[in-house]
Amino acid sequence: MNGKRAAGRKLNILFSVAAVLVMWGVWLIAHAVVQNEYIIPSFADTLRSMREVLSDAYFWTSYGYTMLRAVEGWAIAFVCAVLFSALAAVSDACRRFFDPFVSVFRTVPTMAITLMLLIWTSPRVAPVIVTFLMLFPISYAQLTAAYRSVDPKLIEMAQVYRVRARERILRIYIPQMLPSLFSQAGPNLSLSVKVAVSAEVLSFTFQSVGGILQQASVYTDMPQLFAVTILMLITGGVLEFALGSLLRITDRWTRGRGKEGA
Repeated sequence: MNGKRAAGRKLNILFSVAAVLVMWGVWLIAHAVVQNEYIIPSFADTLRSMREVLSDAYFWTSYGYTMLRAVEGWAIAFVCAVLFSALAAVSDACRRFFDPFVSVFRTVPTMAITLMLLIWTSPRVAPVIVTFLMLFPISYAQLTAAYRSVDPKLIEMAQVYRVRARERILRIYIPQMLPSLFSQAGPNLSLSVKVAVSAEVLSFTFQSVGGILQQASVYTDMPQLFAVTILMLITGGVLEFALGSLLRITDRWTRGRGKEGA
């Protein structure tokens, strides 16, 4: 089993590298065809701009604020989703009441809500709220599915044998829910970074990655635009990879619990 998982991970890495090489090749070909630095910059100019960006203290300050907003919006969305999905799981009335709100959050246009929030709040607060509104419906749906995925026979058996609530949580709910939740933690946090940066661009947020992108666009600094975009893509990939390790930790913890029970 472990051999198959290792082989699967190697295969995923191989395909990921192949995809990156293909995208890089498309970039080089497009630059050679267009031959216009104001439309598609060269790879060398982008690397030079990336070195300049990484050596600039203002970028790291802006990067830190952007990541803080992204994590804040993601965390608030996750906590709210936990609370509301728990109520929806135990009460059909709550689920029916929450569903219209979730549908509205899921379908509301990002640009429209950002413009409204700029009037109601500030350019620093708006990206956090936009990130929350985008992530909450996704987290809510994932958590609701996780609650429903818990084997009802196990719950019924625990009730029959009067298993304590603490043991139900530790041995039934958490082991069965965590793999599903952790598998989505990385992609959700990566998405929150993307949404936060987009909201910062629309909000003209000062000291933010979105603000840097907006400024580069105004001055038609395409190498910097590409460089910062690539850095944020790398950030998203690192977050997904790092949080993906939570699945392996969960598997070990679950197997350890199973051996204790045996």
